[in-house]
Amino acid sequence: MNIKIHRGLEQIGGCITEISTETSRVFIDMGQNLPGNGEQTTSEQDKAMVEGIFTSNPKEHEAVIYTHAHEDHVGLFNYVPNSVLQFIGEGGKEILIAKYDLIKKGHELEYNVVSAVSAHNGSESQKQSCERLAKTIDEDKEKIHRLNSFCTWQRTKPYAQPQSFEVGDIRITPFFNCHSVYDSYMLLIEADGKRIWHMGDYRAHGYMGKGLIPTLRRYATDIDILITEGTMLSRDDECIHEREVSRKMASVMDAFKYVVVLASATDIERLASIKEAAKKTRKGLYICSGYMKQTMQIFTRHEAEASKGLFAFHPKYVGYENSKIHAMQKKGFVLVTGVTHQAFVEELCKDMDPSEVLLIYSSWDGYYKDPEQVKVNPRYKMFRDAFHNVVDIHTSGHADRKTIKQVIETVNPKEAIIGIHKDKGQTLESLELGDEIKNKIIR
Repeated sequence: MNIKIHRGLEQIGGCITEISTETSRVFIDMGQNLPGNGEQTTSEQDKAMVEGIFTSNPKEHEAVIYTHAHEDHVGLFNYVPNSVLQFIGEGGKEILIAKYDLIKKGHELEYNVVSAVSAHNGSESQKQSCERLAKTIDEDKEKIHRLNSFCTWQRTKPYAQPQSFEVGDIRITPFFNCHSVYDSYMLLIEADGKRIWHMGDYRAHGYMGKGLIPTLRRYATDIDILITEGTMLSRDDECIHEREVSRKMASVMDAFKYVVVLASATDIERLASIKEAAKKTRKGLYICSGYMKQTMQIFTRHEAEASKGLFAFHPKYVGYENSKIHAMQKKGFVLVTGVTHQAFVEELCKDMDPSEVLLIYSSWDGYYKDPEQVKVNPRYKMFRDAFHNVVDIHTSGHADRKTIKQVIETVNPKEAIIGIHKDKGQTLESLELGDEIKNKIIR
């Protein structure tokens, strides 16, 4: 059995790990590089890279297994050859289809507007814009078609035996993970008498994180090789629990009549923290994002009953022509949104006293603090700068140093430890590990 890290040893995101035998191989994730991490590439370069990977060392049986639905792990799925099976958790597939369907509808709306103008004016540049948009829509449709062809597994119910599947002579068993996107997994890969445990992206400080170490103690036994992420290796801070995030949010929500929360539409646990804080302060919960509406419906359908209502979401949806706006302005509100809806949020708040409006920034602070991040994606800083009152309340979607150390010591693989998804220059050796374990780290 061979392991090859194509990308991810010296960067966060853009992960591609290959595990192969004489007849079979699987790729764990096929991720797009994050802005500011790794070499920035064009779509043509990405396509050529993926084609190069699959034409080199081909096997009779091949597949791509995705740990979760973040773009830095699944973003290159559309370049994978049609003959190669792709696997992801059931919830992750639903999230991706909802996302790309919304993108397609946005492009179709833009095409209809440009097409109408082009038909009236008939300029050459507008005709070219129509052609470009038509090509983009075809690409959107192809991506949705590819996503619909993904094979899926269902999250294992508590106390049930995990279900495995095989790609040639490689056996894969997914185990549910807590991360800042819904339906994330760690993987047990078995081949040629070896057992590899791939952690995916993980944390222990979310509502669903309490099962991390017990799962490892029960199933990550007799492991030969451990592959773990190390996103937080460069940071000494210990992450607060999502319950503390919710408590902090409630304490500041009490002091303002109007509260806007900037958060991810795919982070089920953060959305639950916001919902619980709004409930505690008796403020109505609103959303203005069509994508967030869809993800909340997915979360509610899959997790409401099992979580005893924690992951049941029933916010009010508000838009430009919505009659709810008057009630919001009169009674106050908690509005959860993403950066793409800044224009709507500014229109909603334009006649309000700025001293009564608070933005809770609940995303990574690097998006507005790091000059390189601001350069490649200025929307977070622009959104934040639009408010007079701002407070940061956030906790990472990744494991802190203490948790990474505990994971390594719990699994304690027999042969090797590989650190991926980490900043350049950071190593697992910086953790306070015993010499016996430290000597297993692949440098």
